Amino acid sequence: MDYKKFINKDKGYDGFIKYRRMVIDASEKGKFDEVFTDIGTKALEGDAIAQDVMAYFYNKGLPNFLKPNYELYLSWQILSSANGNCFAMEKTEFIIKFALDSIFDSDAVLKQAILRGNIDKDNALYVVTNLICESMVDILKINAKDLVLQQGEMKFSQEVNRRFVLAMERSVPVVVNFLVS
Repeated sequence: MDYKKFINKDKGYDGFIKYRRMVIDASEKGKFDEVFTDIGTKALEGDAIAQDVMAYFYNKGLPNFLKPNYELYLSWQILSSANGNCFAMEKTEFIIKFALDSIFDSDAVLKQAILRGNIDKDNALYVVTNLICESMVDILKINAKDLVLQQGEMKFSQEVNRRFVLAMERSVPVVVNFLVS
Protein backbone atom coordinates (compact mmCIF):
# COMPACT_ATOMS: atom_id res chain seq x y z
CA MET A 1 0.00 0.00 0.00
CA ASP A 2 1.17 3.44 -0.77
CA TYR A 3 -0.29 6.87 -1.03
CA LYS A 4 -1.14 8.06 -4.48
CA LYS A 5 -1.54 11.58 -5.63
CA PHE A 6 -5.29 12.01 -5.59
CA ILE A 7 -7.35 13.40 -8.43
CA ASN A 8 -9.46 16.02 -6.69
CA LYS A 9 -13.22 15.65 -6.75
CA ASP A 10 -13.87 18.54 -9.16
CA LYS A 11 -11.32 17.34 -11.70
CA GLY A 12 -12.69 13.79 -11.40
CA TYR A 13 -16.25 15.05 -11.89
CA ASP A 14 -15.40 17.27 -14.86
CA GLY A 15 -13.47 14.45 -16.55
CA PHE A 16 -16.27 12.00 -15.85
CA ILE A 17 -18.86 14.31 -17.44
CA LYS A 18 -16.62 14.87 -20.47
CA TYR A 19 -15.97 11.16 -21.09
CA ARG A 20 -19.60 10.20 -20.43
CA ARG A 21 -20.79 12.83 -22.91
CA MET A 22 -18.31 11.52 -25.49
CA VAL A 23 -19.72 8.00 -25.19
CA ILE A 24 -23.34 9.12 -25.34
CA ASP A 25 -22.69 11.40 -28.33
CA ALA A 26 -20.80 8.60 -30.09
CA SER A 27 -23.67 6.18 -29.51
CA GLU A 28 -26.06 8.65 -31.12
CA LYS A 29 -23.76 8.89 -34.16
CA GLY A 30 -23.20 5.14 -34.47
CA LYS A 31 -19.60 5.34 -33.25
CA PHE A 32 -20.05 3.83 -29.80
CA ASP A 33 -17.54 1.01 -30.29
CA GLU A 34 -14.78 3.38 -31.38
CA VAL A 35 -15.17 5.86 -28.50
CA PHE A 36 -15.86 3.22 -25.83
CA THR A 37 -12.73 1.37 -26.96
CA ASP A 38 -10.70 4.59 -26.69
CA ILE A 39 -11.95 5.21 -23.15
CA GLY A 40 -11.37 1.53 -22.31
CA THR A 41 -7.78 1.92 -23.53
CA LYS A 42 -7.31 4.94 -21.26
CA ALA A 43 -8.78 2.93 -18.36
CA LEU A 44 -6.43 0.06 -19.16
CA GLU A 45 -3.49 2.48 -19.09
CA GLY A 46 -4.45 3.61 -15.57
CA ASP A 47 -6.60 6.69 -16.21
CA ALA A 48 -8.72 6.68 -13.03
CA ILE A 49 -11.33 8.97 -14.58
CA ALA A 50 -11.77 6.64 -17.55
CA GLN A 51 -12.04 3.75 -15.08
CA ASP A 52 -14.87 5.58 -13.31
CA VAL A 53 -16.67 6.05 -16.63
CA MET A 54 -16.27 2.36 -17.40
CA ALA A 55 -17.87 1.63 -14.00
CA TYR A 56 -20.74 3.97 -14.82
CA PHE A 57 -21.56 2.35 -18.14
CA TYR A 58 -21.25 -1.18 -16.77
CA ASN A 59 -23.59 -0.18 -13.96
CA LYS A 60 -26.19 1.52 -16.15
CA GLY A 61 -25.62 -0.11 -19.50
CA LEU A 62 -26.43 1.74 -22.71
CA PRO A 63 -29.46 0.57 -24.71
CA ASN A 64 -28.51 -1.10 -28.00
CA PHE A 65 -24.81 -0.97 -27.19
CA LEU A 66 -23.85 -2.28 -23.76
CA LYS A 67 -25.58 -4.49 -21.22
CA PRO A 68 -25.07 -3.86 -17.50
CA ASN A 69 -22.47 -6.05 -15.83
CA TYR A 70 -22.52 -5.97 -12.03
CA GLU A 71 -19.07 -7.52 -11.55
CA LEU A 72 -17.41 -5.17 -14.04
CA TYR A 73 -19.18 -2.18 -12.49
CA LEU A 74 -17.88 -2.98 -9.00
CA SER A 75 -14.41 -3.87 -10.27
CA TRP A 76 -13.97 -0.66 -12.29
CA GLN A 77 -15.43 1.48 -9.46
CA ILE A 78 -13.08 0.02 -6.87
CA LEU A 79 -10.11 0.23 -9.25
CA SER A 80 -10.81 3.90 -9.97
CA SER A 81 -10.99 4.63 -6.25
CA ALA A 82 -7.82 2.64 -5.58
CA ASN A 83 -6.12 4.77 -8.24
CA GLY A 84 -6.92 7.98 -6.39
CA ASN A 85 -10.05 9.38 -8.06
CA CYS A 86 -11.82 11.31 -5.27
CA PHE A 87 -15.04 11.63 -7.27
CA ALA A 88 -15.10 7.84 -7.67
CA MET A 89 -14.23 7.40 -3.99
CA GLU A 90 -17.32 9.34 -2.96
CA LYS A 91 -19.45 6.98 -5.03
CA THR A 92 -17.61 3.96 -3.64
CA GLU A 93 -18.23 4.90 -0.01
CA PHE A 94 -21.67 3.28 0.00
CA ILE A 95 -20.17 0.02 -1.30
CA ILE A 96 -17.53 -0.13 1.44
CA LYS A 97 -19.57 1.47 4.24
CA PHE A 98 -19.03 -1.48 6.59
CA ALA A 99 -15.25 -1.21 6.28
CA LEU A 100 -15.29 2.56 6.71
CA ASP A 101 -17.50 2.28 9.79
CA SER A 102 -15.24 -0.41 11.25
CA ILE A 103 -12.22 1.85 10.96
CA PHE A 104 -13.80 5.20 11.81
CA ASP A 105 -15.61 3.78 14.84
CA SER A 106 -12.26 2.96 16.43
CA ASP A 107 -10.94 6.01 18.26
CA ALA A 108 -7.72 4.15 19.09
CA VAL A 109 -6.98 3.44 15.41
CA LEU A 110 -7.77 7.02 14.36
CA LYS A 111 -5.66 8.56 17.13
CA GLN A 112 -2.71 6.31 16.29
CA ALA A 113 -3.06 6.98 12.54
CA ILE A 114 -3.15 10.74 13.14
CA LEU A 115 -0.23 10.53 15.58
CA ARG A 116 1.82 8.62 13.01
CA GLY A 117 0.91 11.18 10.33
CA ASN A 118 -0.80 8.58 8.12
CA ILE A 119 -4.02 10.62 8.01
CA ASP A 120 -5.27 13.99 9.13
CA LYS A 121 -8.74 15.36 9.72
CA ASP A 122 -8.92 16.87 6.22
CA ASN A 123 -7.96 13.78 4.21
CA ALA A 124 -8.99 10.88 6.45
CA LEU A 125 -12.05 9.76 4.51
CA TYR A 126 -10.28 9.86 1.14
CA VAL A 127 -7.15 8.14 2.43
CA VAL A 128 -9.04 5.35 4.19
CA THR A 129 -11.39 4.84 1.23
CA ASN A 130 -8.40 4.70 -1.10
CA LEU A 131 -6.58 2.22 1.13
CA ILE A 132 -9.62 -0.07 1.46
CA CYS A 133 -10.09 -0.06 -2.31
CA GLU A 134 -6.40 -0.64 -2.90
CA SER A 135 -6.50 -3.61 -0.54
CA MET A 136 -9.62 -4.97 -2.27
CA VAL A 137 -7.90 -4.69 -5.65
CA ASP A 138 -5.04 -6.78 -4.27
CA ILE A 139 -7.30 -9.35 -2.59
CA LEU A 140 -9.56 -9.74 -5.63
CA LYS A 141 -6.64 -9.50 -8.04
CA ILE A 142 -8.47 -6.88 -10.07
CA ASN A 143 -6.51 -6.13 -13.21
CA ALA A 144 -7.68 -3.62 -15.81
CA LYS A 145 -6.47 -5.87 -18.63
CA ASP A 146 -8.74 -8.68 -17.43
CA LEU A 147 -11.67 -6.28 -17.10
CA VAL A 148 -11.32 -5.03 -20.66
CA LEU A 149 -11.44 -8.60 -21.96
CA GLN A 150 -14.71 -9.45 -20.18
CA GLN A 151 -18.00 -9.06 -22.01
CA GLY A 152 -21.67 -9.79 -21.59
CA GLU A 153 -24.49 -8.97 -19.26
CA MET A 154 -24.28 -9.90 -15.60
CA LYS A 155 -27.02 -8.84 -13.27
CA PHE A 156 -26.58 -8.59 -9.53
CA SER A 157 -25.77 -11.96 -8.01
CA GLN A 158 -25.26 -12.95 -4.39
CA GLU A 159 -22.18 -14.96 -5.36
CA VAL A 160 -20.40 -12.01 -6.98
CA ASN A 161 -21.51 -9.63 -4.27
CA ARG A 162 -20.26 -12.04 -1.60
CA ARG A 163 -16.75 -12.06 -3.12
CA PHE A 164 -16.62 -8.26 -2.91
CA VAL A 165 -18.00 -8.22 0.63
CA LEU A 166 -15.45 -10.80 1.79
CA ALA A 167 -12.64 -8.81 0.18
CA MET A 168 -13.89 -5.67 1.90
CA GLU A 169 -14.01 -7.46 5.26
CA ARG A 170 -10.49 -8.85 4.73
CA SER A 171 -9.23 -5.37 3.85
CA VAL A 172 -10.14 -3.85 7.24
CA PRO A 173 -7.29 -5.40 9.29
CA VAL A 174 -4.84 -4.73 6.44
CA VAL A 175 -5.78 -1.05 6.37
CA VAL A 176 -5.82 -0.74 10.17
CA ASN A 177 -2.36 -2.29 10.35
CA PHE A 178 -1.11 0.13 7.71
CA LEU A 179 -2.64 3.15 9.45
CA VAL A 180 -1.19 2.40 12.88
CA SER A 181 2.26 1.21 11.78
